[in-house]
Amino acid sequence: MKSSIKQRLGGFTLVELIITLVILGVLSITVAPKFLGSSTEDAYAYRDRTLSALRTMQLRAMQNTATSACHTLYISDDLIAPPAPDSCVGGGSTNNADFLVIQIDQQRSDVRFNTQDSNGLEFTNLSFDPLGRVNQSCSNECRIDFTLAAVCITGEGLIYACQ
Repeated sequence: MKSSIKQRLGGFTLVELIITLVILGVLSITVAPKFLGSSTEDAYAYRDRTLSALRTMQLRAMQNTATSACHTLYISDDLIAPPAPDSCVGGGSTNNADFLVIQIDQQRSDVRFNTQDSNGLEFTNLSFDPLGRVNQSCSNECRIDFTLAAVCITGEGLIYACQ
């Protein structure tokens, strides 16, 4: 009697449904990054590194209030870095012993970045005052865009990931 009811109803058991859902979940986790591509991951990685560098430089500015201190990050086509050690002149350098250097490898990544201040103009450096505020025209917001991700900096010194 039971076998005839099972044959009439058909369908799947709960165990079969759970196994199917687990297999679909594993496939979606392993296949999804292939469709997103490495440029998406690179953009978010560069954004996160830039957030860290900006926040560290801001904290340094707030902790070291000497007037001769330099708390600036220089931004060029593929580099975000502080000036050379013990110098507040020139631009960032890949030879800088500082750990805040962010260099985009143009041969391995198709991520490009650009900057924009509150007036819609491009900027090449960000510096912070002893209160952690940006010494730029960031009255509303400055942005550093990394293809699919961005960093926003407000005039009051709030640094955050934005779209």
